[in-house]
Amino acid sequence: MADKLKGFFLVLLVVLLSAVFALQFGGGQAEGCTAGGSTYLARVYDKTLSRGDFEAAYAIGNFGRLPEETQKAMALPQLVLNGLIDRTLLARQARKVGFEVGADEVMERFVNDGIILLSLGVDAPPEVPQGEIPVSFADKEGKFNAELAKRYIENGLRRSVGEFAEGQVDEYLAAKMRELVASTVNVSDAEAWDDYVRENDKAKLQYVRFSPAYYSKEQPDTSKAALEDWIADNDERLEKEYQANKYRYTNLDKQVRSRHILVKTGSYISEEQKAEAKMKADALRKRAITGEDFSTLARRNSEDQITGPKGGDLGYQPKGTMPEGYDQAVFAMQVGEISEVVETEFGYHIIKVIGIREGDVPKEEAKRELAEDLYRRALIQSRAEEAAAATLALWKSSDERVVRNKLAADGKKTPESTLTPTLLETDEFGRSDAPLIGLPTSALLDAVFAVPEGEEFPSEPVQVGREWIVFRIIDRQRPDEAAFTDDLRDSTREVLRTLKKKETVDLYIRKLRDQAAADQALRINPLPTQDGNR
Repeated sequence: MADKLKGFFLVLLVVLLSAVFALQFGGGQAEGCTAGGSTYLARVYDKTLSRGDFEAAYAIGNFGRLPEETQKAMALPQLVLNGLIDRTLLARQARKVGFEVGADEVMERFVNDGIILLSLGVDAPPEVPQGEIPVSFADKEGKFNAELAKRYIENGLRRSVGEFAEGQVDEYLAAKMRELVASTVNVSDAEAWDDYVRENDKAKLQYVRFSPAYYSKEQPDTSKAALEDWIADNDERLEKEYQANKYRYTNLDKQVRSRHILVKTGSYISEEQKAEAKMKADALRKRAITGEDFSTLARRNSEDQITGPKGGDLGYQPKGTMPEGYDQAVFAMQVGEISEVVETEFGYHIIKVIGIREGDVPKEEAKRELAEDLYRRALIQSRAEEAAAATLALWKSSDERVVRNKLAADGKKTPESTLTPTLLETDEFGRSDAPLIGLPTSALLDAVFAVPEGEEFPSEPVQVGREWIVFRIIDRQRPDEAAFTDDLRDSTREVLRTLKKKETVDLYIRKLRDQAAADQALRINPLPTQDGNR
């Protein structure tokens, strides 16, 4: 008797809601009695999405119950609005290909199964509820209550029955279109095998990184003749570099190019140590003003680890970029002049001005400056590559101990640095992992997994970003074809099919949005603010 009574109420509610829908769908009442129901949020071709549509979708997902900070962090308002736009585009396409969904159909499922469909934008993370959202209309005794269902629509969602049904029709049409697009997806046995290989092909390495930054400590000899030859061989590249950086050489405020020699001090040193630093600076200045080459003095004596190897060259700097005492001194000097000892928070400086410019820099001068930098970087890069090649050759012809000793001996020749080439070891990794943190990995992964079976080394150093890597494979677990059973292949294909379906549907939706934008048929207004209006 209870089931029959529930069935009676189900039929009654479906008839009631359908009748109301028939009266309201498309008429003036379809805008509903909601607060802000007709407020314009987006227009998609001939369809207007109101603030009421947005608020109803937000309520279906129960997103308003989350802390405001969480809603913002998860970009829920944008995901909801994007979902409304996406469902409208998909529903439009569904109608074009001949799909039909009736109001009776969607309302019957709402009443009978307690299901509401909700679309979110394609960027929604998997943990955010969407798709089929369950709702319950049972009273305290567990029986279906038609009044609760109606109250949910009108009070919970602040929608009229017609507005609710209209939105659900679009949701069901959108779902049919998603299913149609996804039905085109297939995964071959070869794709399944490739995925199995990605997951089961493993390697572990010993490796050495060679960073150009490490080799910049000793600046290369950029003789005038060598630089001129490089400019002649790289004219086209240099012209492109100039065009990309032209803004750096036009309409300039006064800039000064200087070299400096730094003798470091700090708040932690004693007065006696500070006096010794001052005496050292005075002695270096005396050597500079009596004719010793300033850049050589800087390379051999400056305690600025960045500019020291470059002969103390700071390049052209506008006023206000250097420490106050340095700035005041350098902008009061002439080209070729050597300063008194200048004190800043970093220590004592001896400064030599080597250039002053203002306004527009002549093109040839600008290109030469760019060439000096590019040429120097190319030489330093080649140093790193040459060191990597030498290490790889040594490693192939000897053993790990010899390589460690050679790297340690080379490292003692320069100041200790985190960039010093050192023999290191990775954890086990696969084809889709990132074995070296902080570096792009695709080139390294390609090189590692291309090493033929039975071999340990690559044929040559691998360039990863601006660095060079040499490695030895110390463990390799290759995929076992015999273990790739029919059941495993089928389950792998199913997982891949699920992922590929989502990617395909998401791509289809993005193309629909791009087309709507190209048609000038997609207009989006700012979302409601969090001041009680949403």
